[in-house]
Amino acid sequence: MTASVFDSPMFTKLFPVGEAGRLFTHSTEIRAALLVLGTLAKVQGTRGDIPEDSAFFIHRSAIEVQVDPAGLADGVAHDGIYVPALVAAFAKAMEASMHSKFLMQATSPQDIADTALMLRLRQLLSQAETDLTALQGRMVVEPQLAALQTVKGTALHVAFVDDVATGEAIAEALKLGTPASAPASVLAISSCLATVAEAVVVDTPTAQALCHSVLASNELLHQRDGEADARMTEQLCLPHIALGTLSLLQMAIQG
Repeated sequence: MTASVFDSPMFTKLFPVGEAGRLFTHSTEIRAALLVLGTLAKVQGTRGDIPEDSAFFIHRSAIEVQVDPAGLADGVAHDGIYVPALVAAFAKAMEASMHSKFLMQATSPQDIADTALMLRLRQLLSQAETDLTALQGRMVVEPQLAALQTVKGTALHVAFVDDVATGEAIAEALKLGTPASAPASVLAISSCLATVAEAVVVDTPTAQALCHSVLASNELLHQRDGEADARMTEQLCLPHIALGTLSLLQMAIQG
C-alpha cells in the first residue's frame, strides 16, 4: 500500500477526497510558491526595491516556468524547507542571471512557504464549505459551517510579519489577509477541520478510523506548537487532517 491512502489509486473510492486531493501534491505546492515569488517581485518592482524590468521578467516567468519536484530533493534534505531549492531551480530555468539575482530579495523562505500554504488552504476551506452546505438538512452542521466561514475570514493571510508593507501589498494582490502568524492560523484551521470531521463522521469502521486519526493528528499538532519540531510536525500532520476531513465530508455526502 502507499504511505497515505489519499495517494493511492486503489483506495481512492474507500477514502474519496474529490478535487481536494490535488491541493496536497508537489505540483500544486510549487505552483503556489511560484505565484507568491512572482507577486513578491511585482510588488518590489512597483516600489522600486528591484528594477522594474527584472520584476516583470520574474513575474511572467513564475507563470510559465516548470520545476521538477524531484530536482529539489537534495536541497530539501539540506535545508528542511523546499523554497531555497525552488528558487535555485527557478533561477536556472529563467536563464537570465541579470534578472534572477533579484528573486526573493530581503525575504525569508518561510514567508514564501507559509503564504503559498495559505493559498492552498483557501481552496481547501472553500471545498469544505461547499460540502458542509450540501449536508445541511441531512445532518446538523450549521455550527461547524459558521465556524468554518469565520476561519476563512480570519485565518487566511500572508506571512511577511517582519515586512508589513510588502506583506500588505502581496495580500491585496493575492486576496489574502494582511500579515499575521502562520503557525497560529494553521492551528486555528486544523482545529476547525477536526471539529468538522467529528461532526460529519458516519457510522462505518472506515469513517470512524479515519476520524480518530484526524483528531489524533490535530492533537499532536497542538502539542508540538512552539517546539523545535513544530514546523516538521505541521508538514507531517496537516495534509492528513485536511484530506481526512474532506474525505469524511465526501463519505457523508455519498452515504
